Amino acid sequence: MGGGLGFVAGISGLNRQRNFRSESYLRRGRDGSSLCRSRRVITRMTAAEESENKYQREEAELLNTLKAIIDPDLGKDIVTLGFVQEIQFAVDGDKLKVSFNVELTTPACPIKDQFRIDCKDLAESLPFISTADVNMTAVDVSTTVNGALKGVRSVIAVASCKGGVGKSTTAVNLAYALSKAGARVGIMDADIYGPSLPTMVVPESDMVEFEEGLIKPLRYEGVKLMSFGYVNSDSAIMRGPMIANMLSQLLTTTNWGELDYLIIDMPPGTGDVQLTLSQNLNITAAVIVTTPQKLSFVDVVKGLDMFMKVNVPSIAVVENMSYFEAPDTKIKHYIFGSGYTQRLKNQFGIQNSFGIPIETDLAEKCDAGVPFVVSEPDSETSLIYDDIAKSVVMEVAKIQHGALPLPKIQFDKESGLIEVVVEGSPKQEVVPVKLRRQCRCALCIDEMTGVKVLKDEDVPESISPRAIRPIGNYATQIDWSDGHTSLYPFSKFVDAWVEGPRQVEGKAEQVAGKAEQVEEPELATA
Repeated sequence: MGGGLGFVAGISGLNRQRNFRSESYLRRGRDGSSLCRSRRVITRMTAAEESENKYQREEAELLNTLKAIIDPDLGKDIVTLGFVQEIQFAVDGDKLKVSFNVELTTPACPIKDQFRIDCKDLAESLPFISTADVNMTAVDVSTTVNGALKGVRSVIAVASCKGGVGKSTTAVNLAYALSKAGARVGIMDADIYGPSLPTMVVPESDMVEFEEGLIKPLRYEGVKLMSFGYVNSDSAIMRGPMIANMLSQLLTTTNWGELDYLIIDMPPGTGDVQLTLSQNLNITAAVIVTTPQKLSFVDVVKGLDMFMKVNVPSIAVVENMSYFEAPDTKIKHYIFGSGYTQRLKNQFGIQNSFGIPIETDLAEKCDAGVPFVVSEPDSETSLIYDDIAKSVVMEVAKIQHGALPLPKIQFDKESGLIEVVVEGSPKQEVVPVKLRRQCRCALCIDEMTGVKVLKDEDVPESISPRAIRPIGNYATQIDWSDGHTSLYPFSKFVDAWVEGPRQVEGKAEQVAGKAEQVEEPELATA
């Protein structure tokens, strides 16, 4: 896919492709001479003759064959998307060997090995190709950010807005799971008052050095690290504005180099520091960390509201302490209840949710300065972190490369209706007042009980949208004429919306399926 998540749709029809190509090739040689002539050209080819346009026919047939590989998120084949590049042919007896690049948008593509196999199989199904060499590459880092962050492609905030829920553990293991997948990764510990990174990751060298006027980040297992705790082990006694300024300096004066992902371990809360980071860093997306308790859910909602207001899409929810699995029976016990991930999905349109079990080894390894995915890469919990990393790669690719055709939503002043258009489906018209009354934000729904507190009669019939904008891949934000701002997942009011996201397959515990269900009112259309 845009993020290298392409997949062969219809690979089972490979034999049919082979038969069709063979017949096509033989038809071109049925006059008894043209086939021989083409073979003589191939066997007598010299280096000087191997020009860029020499094998136009063969290249066209190769590209046509590779169109069988469809990106499931972009909905187009890899040839149309421009992923196949640098095609080169070389003589191999009376056939040709071919090499080409498949350029991904991230080296952390979770199925790039399968992608390579599928491309190779399809190419070698052609009768004039003996062998195919498929090279998986990734696009160069390209951003609009200047300074020390100019080489950073994506900035991922890991936030909880409440301390003590395992946010730093999630940030560290997510970073190393991405690195394990092949990405270039850095971690920035943005908590000045209580930095966790120096405890959780002991770098190969704790000496802070400068190069070319910038701070050289510390390293461990290939991941770049920076924290106030590495620079100054003393307690930070500062006021809020000083903290925000120091964080900005630490971020922008660290020589991050080229990174695919910079993970920001956000400090808890929704104050000046968090707002400054969100507004100044051009954050690509946020991963939200919570626990099953109600108190954690309430604070998470506040954090999600903050990210919504600064136009940062939240792409995944990680629920720590989700369950305990008995070692003898393998039965899962939900000690703190089923959690609230389904509520978060209903309210904010977050599609990817993961449950991290209670595991003593996880805490012990983190306290020892070794990320769990590094020390125990094959454990069940590490595989969950791998799945979280896959979901981040997928969602970031969709955000940056237009993977999902989002609904076109606009307000028609003449009719007084909100018009929703999904490609390939008839236009839908929505009554503004009915949509406004369905708002499920913290002001309209009781955070603790999920009961609606907004009274329908308090919303005027004449209400209308002042601004409509998409938030991430699955929701839209509407600023209303009464001064209220609402966030609506497409799945809750767009009739033709087919949820593009897929829960990542693997060992991840999909907590959304067992979270408490909240009854949703039907939204009437015009």
